[in-house]
Amino acid sequence: MIDPFHSQAPTARPAKPLRRQQRELLLLYMGSLAGLLLVVAGVVRGVYRAGELADMRSRLVVIAESIADFPLPSAGSEATLQEARKDFASTHQQLEWFSGRLNRPLARLGELRNLGPLPKRNPHKKIYWQEGVDWLAVVRPVDAAGSDFDGSPRIWLRVSESLEPTEARFHQLDLALALAVILAFALSAAASLLLTDKAVHPLEISLRRLRQFSLDASHELRGPLAALAANAEMGLLDGGAEPLQQRKRFEAIASATAQMEVLVEDLLLLARQDEGRLDHPRPLDLGQLVEEQLDFHRDGFALRQQQLETEIEPQLIVQGQATLLQRLLRNLLDNAQRYTPAGGTVTVQARRRGSLITISIADTGIGLNPEQLPRVFERFWRASQDRSQGGAGLGLAIANRICLAHGGSIRVTSQQGQGSCFLVDLPGLPLTSGRSK
Repeated sequence: MIDPFHSQAPTARPAKPLRRQQRELLLLYMGSLAGLLLVVAGVVRGVYRAGELADMRSRLVVIAESIADFPLPSAGSEATLQEARKDFASTHQQLEWFSGRLNRPLARLGELRNLGPLPKRNPHKKIYWQEGVDWLAVVRPVDAAGSDFDGSPRIWLRVSESLEPTEARFHQLDLALALAVILAFALSAAASLLLTDKAVHPLEISLRRLRQFSLDASHELRGPLAALAANAEMGLLDGGAEPLQQRKRFEAIASATAQMEVLVEDLLLLARQDEGRLDHPRPLDLGQLVEEQLDFHRDGFALRQQQLETEIEPQLIVQGQATLLQRLLRNLLDNAQRYTPAGGTVTVQARRRGSLITISIADTGIGLNPEQLPRVFERFWRASQDRSQGGAGLGLAIANRICLAHGGSIRVTSQQGQGSCFLVDLPGLPLTSGRSK
């Protein structure tokens, strides 16, 4: 046998708050974006650097080829050449001539810098590359100088260029990329924060409504369930009760069951209408539907000693679902009847206003104060907490959803102690488009 006090049942991990999930998603997105931006910046820098070095190599090769046909400068002419060819110094380039057997330059031209000896040479190789910390050089033989007896070139030429200007451009590029990455990251962070907040806000509202709905539904179901349980328990305990007492208990059970059935029906209807979908809509005469519902309610108004005044125009054609529109009208009439005292008046009007069909149901009941008006169409909300008047606070919420499903709207005006007026606007059809059957 399993001991419920010592068994280790798996526990569910607590759900994270919505805002915490938003922050985690935002951080994950921003981390991914930062990595992507850094990769893009690294690729751009690498491509730019490779292009710059390729251009420098091409430039050095062209200069070396053009100089290779010239003979070695004669001794004492370096100063004259240096003065005549200032372009080499201004472009941070240096030309050096080397004897085949020596590793020190015989002559120099351009920006003077000590680059050290030539690389180890191979008799079968004519072009060499050398690279230092801040310079790049190409080495090749001087064709005009000829070759030694062993076939090796007599004079070698080294053309070098400083990398400092290129590194300065790299530094500027790094600054520009860093600024671009920071700016893009900041703008993306701001936009992401706004977008996620905009996405989370409706979810928060939905969750809040869901929690409130759960509380209200459980609260409304608690009464009928308690009545069912109490009467059933008393019926089981009191076996010798009189038939009249047993009958009253069964009537209480039946009443509580009926309340639960109505509540469940209303909840199912609301759940279906949340999708905003109509089943097989067709042209209907709304005025005729109003007259039918008024016929059902006339006896109720008479029993409550309430006056009923009507003004229904003919041919008020709308596109809709008859059962839902009947429910809309019934809920509004029930609401007016419930909150209008004896001797009060309920006025029902239906008329065409341009492209809209408007239904007005006004009463001289208890009315609402301005603070209550925004909550009229909320689920389970009632102006009075007195449950003796009946209803679960779903009638007006259902009416609102039915109006929205038909492409219309519902609104209310009210003054406390003077009554309320509910106005329903539905899109009308032209009179020639068809009539209800």
